[in-house]
Parts: sequence; structure tokens; C-alpha cells
Amino acid sequence: MPTRSAVTDLARMRSLARYDLFDTELAGRLAEVCRRTAERLDVQYVAVHAVLDTATAVLATNGGSGLVAQLGGVPNEMAVCPAVVDRRAPLVIGDLLLDEEFRDNLGVRRGLLRAYAGVPILLPDGQVLGSHCVSSLVPRAFSDEDVEELTAATAEIVDLIVRHPAG
Repeated sequence: MPTRSAVTDLARMRSLARYDLFDTELAGRLAEVCRRTAERLDVQYVAVHAVLDTATAVLATNGGSGLVAQLGGVPNEMAVCPAVVDRRAPLVIGDLLLDEEFRDNLGVRRGLLRAYAGVPILLPDGQVLGSHCVSSLVPRAFSDEDVEELTAATAEIVDLIVRHPAG
């Protein structure tokens, strides 16, 4: 797995610390965005993930009952979202088991996810918070329109996050 230098960048960490990412009101509003995205894309699991220095935290989901949602997050080594932060660009993989970078990922090997599409959540200062993403337990093709829908929803996600500064 490549080094995720962008993930541990101090300026990015300082940027994330400016927001109350775990506010319950914020979580409820983000969950609504996730539910709408799930309906529009007809997918089982949609999330807003914050990629922290060592773990990927679940800020909200569409109510999916996956293990990641139940745990509230996973170590970055088991997540795909850190790659979105590192690339600063959408990442779409229809079958993670066939992908050279992710096929050995513990989450993929354990069957926690098989297909993934995620777009970066860019904060106003240009730092990447994490991703708005969808995943599936089975291989799945994602269209350009799916990525456009995820990208459009991130504007609302950022608007909600900036309304919740850290106290």
C-alpha cells in the first residue's frame, strides 16, 4: 500500500480540527444527504467518511448496517477512503479484488467491501476532509453520472460541515 503522506499532513489535520465533525445535529443532516444519495444511485451503503491520521471515521451513513458503520470507523489500512484523500480526486473501482492496489486490503479480503466509488470532500481552505462514498459487497459498475451525483452531494456536505465550527 502506498504511503499516505497527505493523510497525515499537519495542515490537513489542523483544518479538520476547525470543525465539530461529531456533532449529533450534523450527523443527522449528513445522514439525510446519504439517504438521498443511496436512493438516487440505488446502492446499499453510502457514507460520509472523515479520514483522520490513523483511522477513517464514519460521520454519517444512509442507515446501512455494515461493520464499518457499526464500529464507527476502521484503521486506515482497512479503508479505501484514504486513497481519495491522497489522490484529491474521485476513485472508482468496480471490483476491489481485481485491483492491484486494494486486493490485499484486509477489508476487501474479509468481504467487507467489493466495489467502491468515492469523491473527495474539499473544505473551503482546499484541504480534503475525507470522502462521500458508496460501496457494495458485490462487484458493481459505477457510471460517470454516479460520480457526478456523489460530487454534487459533496457541496451540500461541505455547507453543512462549515456550519459546525469547533467550539
